[in-house]
Amino acid sequence: MLQRSNKPCYADLIIGFSVIACIAGYFGLLNYYSFDISSDDALYFQRALTYFSVLEFSPHFPGYPGFVWFERSIAAITSHPNSNVLLSFLSAIALTFSVFVYCYQRMQSKGFTVLAVMLFLLQGNIAELAFNGLSDATALWFFSLYLLQAHLYTQAATDVSTRKTYSAISSGLLLAACLATRPSYLPLVTSALVLECIYHAQGLQRFRRLGWQIFSITILGLFCAGYVFMQDGWAYIEEGQRFTQGHFTIWGNTTNTTDPLLQQWLTTLNNTYSSLGLTLLATSLIIGIYIPKTRGLSIIACCWFAWIIRGQNPENIRHLAVFSLLLPIITAQLVEHFYTQNSYLQKSIHPILYVVSIILLVTLGHHSLKQFSTQKNAPVLQATQFFTTMNTQQIIISNYNIDNLRHTLPQHVILDRHYQSSSNYQAQQQGYWRLSSNALDTDKLINGGLVTQFTGRFLGERSLYLYYFDPNHLSTQS
Repeated sequence: MLQRSNKPCYADLIIGFSVIACIAGYFGLLNYYSFDISSDDALYFQRALTYFSVLEFSPHFPGYPGFVWFERSIAAITSHPNSNVLLSFLSAIALTFSVFVYCYQRMQSKGFTVLAVMLFLLQGNIAELAFNGLSDATALWFFSLYLLQAHLYTQAATDVSTRKTYSAISSGLLLAACLATRPSYLPLVTSALVLECIYHAQGLQRFRRLGWQIFSITILGLFCAGYVFMQDGWAYIEEGQRFTQGHFTIWGNTTNTTDPLLQQWLTTLNNTYSSLGLTLLATSLIIGIYIPKTRGLSIIACCWFAWIIRGQNPENIRHLAVFSLLLPIITAQLVEHFYTQNSYLQKSIHPILYVVSIILLVTLGHHSLKQFSTQKNAPVLQATQFFTTMNTQQIIISNYNIDNLRHTLPQHVILDRHYQSSSNYQAQQQGYWRLSSNALDTDKLINGGLVTQFTGRFLGERSLYLYYFDPNHLSTQS
């Protein structure tokens, strides 16, 4: 994997073309799928293009002003109808290049850097990050730029005073941009700041640097808060209280099972990486804590896991995006670390590292490929196309994508399954369609049956199941 010193030019060209081929090939294949609005949250971001109001869910609390500004910039340049999906797609590409640059900076070995890029792309949830139209990939890109700029955990600050101040302010602004794009990354940013304060400098330098970073974050944070406040006024504060309480008590950790959250998150991780892939990556993370060069990123990854099992929904794998960035970097750095160790075990450990790397690449690649389907459109758009062909008004009850269905099917009646009293009353009057994000037990259905399934295109995109119910005991439509 190491670069040959006698032919650096050829090695550079080969590795450079390999990286470009990996990134262009992967995202070129992803371009097969259409840039659909696939969820209510993505719809809210699309609405924020023309009208920003957190109170009216465009977007929902806390507002994501940074992502909306970038989305508007993309819309002004490209006139793309779903500019938020295009932005998440471009952010995923930029994030891949950040992984490459970061690993090459730290390891100075293009071979191991290619390994990190391939591990990143072969994770099953990268496609979902690119097409969800949400802020995860964009915020992580800012965080990756912070990691690049801050030289975290690898070198002490030795620059002159002005350079240190500039570095602290710029890294603080990058973290502020990360938070403005995705405020729920606050635990990630906080853990990074605390660790940097411990690792990066000595004595008063660390507190000066931390002070400049917090000052930069505060300035940009006040600017964003002022922008949101100008739109909604004091009602924004009340909405914040309502949303925060609801997030931690109702929908934030909503699950389909009664299992403990930790167990559900382990299931989600297992579905994302496969059992073998998860075992190898978890082993890398544990070993990474004991190796100085990977200790910082490993601790951040552990802090993020502690946060998501408390405050995030295990049904959405996009909450694993932080792992998608950090785990490939940690693993590649560990392989490089043991590969370059000068010890009597060096020769014997090389074949083991090759075998482990190949097993991990094949495992992630095989598991990722299994998750892709040939459907070009998102499941909700497949459902929309199904109902668009019907001239008569239909009653559709759903527990997912309610606003998105109301937006795309204004000629039909869309009822929210979560409000069962009103939806059941209206549905008793005539036959109705049930669009569900989970398969129903057909043995228990009365006067109803499965009509069709709208398949998710890749891991993390939920399939939708369509049923028809006839309360007058008529035959099931097909």
